[in-house]
Amino acid sequence: MNPDLDNLGQGFKCIRNDFATYIKGRKIKMECKSLTSKCWIVEHGNNLAGYITLMADKLTSEYCLLENEGIGYKTFPAIKIGWLAADRRAKGVGSRLLEWAIQYVTNDLTNRVGIRFITVDALFDPDTGYDISGYYERFGFEHVDSDHTAPCGNFRTMYFDIKSVIEQARALRQSV
Repeated sequence: MNPDLDNLGQGFKCIRNDFATYIKGRKIKMECKSLTSKCWIVEHGNNLAGYITLMADKLTSEYCLLENEGIGYKTFPAIKIGWLAADRRAKGVGSRLLEWAIQYVTNDLTNRVGIRFITVDALFDPDTGYDISGYYERFGFEHVDSDHTAPCGNFRTMYFDIKSVIEQARALRQSV
């Protein structure tokens, strides 16, 4: 993200106003300057079409997710999708940003640091019935809480195991 984009987010129209407020209110700039997250944006013309933030995280589960691989840990290194938002007029930008993030983590970051999962805290608003977890499920994310009970707060923690993407990439390289 270029922190010099002073007008970033002006005219940005997202389904959830808090996502527009986040980028207009300069919170992303503060996070990037403090090195707690990194932000990537998609622009169309001079307008913001969408953005995604990534940060270091850990995935903690009540059970051993990788027990079938002989790994008894319940906590794993991960990359978190902090914010993902698209202008409602920019069809498909959110999906493309999410697909890009999965590829970026898989192809670039796993070569530098141990990462097995991508996490996201999917927004759940019991007052309005808004639940974005179904969106992430379409991309292969799973609920950490496997019984899908309503969360105590406004988020459902989900994870994506990048091992299958890595194995597919290896198979493609070997077949060439």
